[in-house]
Parts: sequence; C-alpha cells; structure tokens
Amino acid sequence: MNIFWIVFLLLLPSVLAARPLDRIVAVVELQDALDKPVKPQIITQSEVEAVSRPLLQKLRQSGEAVDPEKVWAHSRDELILRALRSQKASQLGIVVDEKDISAVISQVERDNNMPMGSLPKALASQGIPFDEYQKGLKDTLLQSRLLNRVVRPLVTVSEQDVRDLYDSLRQRSQSEEIRLGQILLYLEEDGKAEQVLQQAEMLVEKLRSGSSLETLAGQYSNDASGLKGGEMGWFKRGELLPELEKVIFGQEKGAVIGPMRSPQGLHIFKILDKRERSQQRAEKAKIKARHILIKVGADASEEENRAAKAQIQAIAKELSQTEKVEQSKAFMALAQRHSQDATAKDGGDLGWFGEGLMVPAFEEAAFALAIGETSGPVRTPFGWHLIRVEEKQFLDPDSLDAQRKELTERVQESKSKARYKQWLRDLRQRSYVELR
Repeated sequence: MNIFWIVFLLLLPSVLAARPLDRIVAVVELQDALDKPVKPQIITQSEVEAVSRPLLQKLRQSGEAVDPEKVWAHSRDELILRALRSQKASQLGIVVDEKDISAVISQVERDNNMPMGSLPKALASQGIPFDEYQKGLKDTLLQSRLLNRVVRPLVTVSEQDVRDLYDSLRQRSQSEEIRLGQILLYLEEDGKAEQVLQQAEMLVEKLRSGSSLETLAGQYSNDASGLKGGEMGWFKRGELLPELEKVIFGQEKGAVIGPMRSPQGLHIFKILDKRERSQQRAEKAKIKARHILIKVGADASEEENRAAKAQIQAIAKELSQTEKVEQSKAFMALAQRHSQDATAKDGGDLGWFGEGLMVPAFEEAAFALAIGETSGPVRTPFGWHLIRVEEKQFLDPDSLDAQRKELTERVQESKSKARYKQWLRDLRQRSYVELR
C-alpha cells in the first residue's frame, strides 16, 4: 500500500475527532402531486447555526435572557421554508443565477454611492460574510419571482378596495408612516388554539412590562421577521391588511397591540417608530385612446412574432400615407378591418383611462403621446399594437383618478404578501419534512 495512504489512515481518527461531521438536522422534500418530483434536500447543523448566530450574538450583547434552543429551532424552520421555496422554484423553472445576483449588488453599490466592487469589504467590516449575503440575496430574488408567478395572479383588487383606501387616506394623514415590529403565532387546527392564545397574551404582557421585542420575536415568532428581531420595516397606509391597519395606525410610538387574529394566525405588534413624510404630488393625466391589435402570445415563436410585427408595420405604413387631418377616421377604419380584439367594432376605442389600468409597455407608450399622435408598433404580452391618443385631461393630484395606480399597487402588495405567507404554510403542510 502506498505510504501516503498508510499515514492518512493512521491519522484519520484524529482528523475526524478534530473536525466532527456536520450533523443533518432535517430532510425536506416538496410533494406536489401535480408537479414533477424534486430531489430531497438536507439541512445541516452548521447551516442552522449560521442563520441563528447573528441574532443570538445581538441578544447576548444586549444582556437579555435568551433561550438559544428556541432561536435555533426557529432558524431551522426558516431554512426548511427556504428549501421548499427552492424546490418549488425548480419545479416551475424559476432560476436565479450569478448574473442576477451581481446586478443587485451593483445596484446596491450605486444606490449607496459606493465604488464598484467595494460591497464585500464594507460587509466584512460589519462582520457579515459576503457568501452569506449572496445566499440571502438569492433567496430574496427567488421569493420575489415565486410571489409574482404563483401568488399575484390569484390576487384581485376591486374598485371598492381602491375607493376604501382612498377614502381612508382623505380622512387621515397620508404622510404618516410607521416602523413596525411583530410576533406571529400560527394557529394550527389541532385543538391547541387556546394554548396559543394564552402564549400570545403572555408575550403581550411581557412586552408591555419592558421585555425586548427582539428577544421574544427571535424565540417565539413563526414569521421570518423573527430572525431580525421582529423587524418588519416601514409601512404607509394601504400596505397592511385593512383589518390590521385600522387598529395599528393612529397608535403612539412604543404601543403594543394585540393579539390580533388574521388568516395568518395571531399577531402581536409594536410601533417601533413613526414619521411624517412630505409629499409632493406630480400632475397626472388621463387619456382617451384607440388601438389596433395584432395578437401574438408572449411565448410565441420568433417566426410568429416576426409575422405579427410585419403585419402591424404594414398597417402603420398605410396610415402614414393618409393626410394628417384624415388620420383619425383612417385609424378607426383600419382598426375595424384589422384589430383582433373586442374593440375592433368600435374602431379600437378604449375610452378614457388613467395610469395603472393598462400593462406597463402599453401605458408607457400611450401616455408619452401628444393629442392626435399615433405610436409606432408597441409589443405587449397580448401582441403588437398601434396606439392613438385623441384627448387628454390633466388631473387634480389629490383626486382618486390621479392616485389610482399608487393605491392599486398598495392594495395589491398587502394582499399578495398575506396570500404568500398562507401559500408557504400550505406548501409545508403538504410536503415531507423529517426532523432529526
């Protein structure tokens, strides 16, 4: 036998003693019957410790009494959810690559006026390993893409939702923002609801008696924010579920609120800070427009896309050969002959609309046009369009029409986040998770 192998085998016991094997603490396998199978994923003790370490260090430095086992278990559960997210993304073909992560890092450096390539050193000075930062970015991007792909299509925002938020803002300060902390306790359907409620009331009492939110959230919260000491960030009106917002906004800084029940479970909130932000509303417009649509799907072949584009270009060329004073009538006639949607019979008439009602590419092109001007070919997920603006009105910045887009986005965001958390819980419940 080679002498080097003999020496290695003789030293092996001491090597293993010096560097113990990383223990497996969980095995995770997504089990969605309608989707393709995935490979089980293991979670190791060192991975859990890497997640729990920053919060534990912070809590110990503060002198707060803390149960490391609870923080460790919370960190393990968060890694289980990350594994399920990763597996679901793999099923759906959602990928976050090195180029995506590099683009975010470059944007962070630009936003903070940092020299390109300086972020790793800046993070190291704060004790944050760059590879851990990159892993966090990857998970955040994956979560955002999953939310857009799976959850947002299930969320609807009604006209009444937007009007309710608008009326609420008119009655109160629109510039008020709050920084919110939270402890979330899941209510499982296993007969333990009363026990969870008692625990929630105990945590409220502790917070009101001066206990640290960071310490309690890190040990008890079932939400990912628990690993950040319960920190949820800043919120404007309309960015929380309406039933929560009605109670939370208007409270004083330092107030502890709850327990409050929602589809997610029992919430305990603390107002960490408040501020008033000056708001200068830009003048906005609504327009009356027509369009001609040649349909071609977003996933169409290159050949299909070229053919549709050639058709819309031919229509645009025919229109351009018409006298300017006749182009409105000519556009209507061309729409009736060629447009491939329900507006064709009305000459492509879309009526009046403000910002936030059309897909972004269409809206950007339409609002850039002057009255009586026709766009070049515009590609949207529906196909190729020509757009003509016939009238334009400028809106009172404080009107509902002027604020509709922003208010719709706020409601959409709050509903999507709540739906996403429920979706993630359901994902875990129908998956195989073995704790070791």
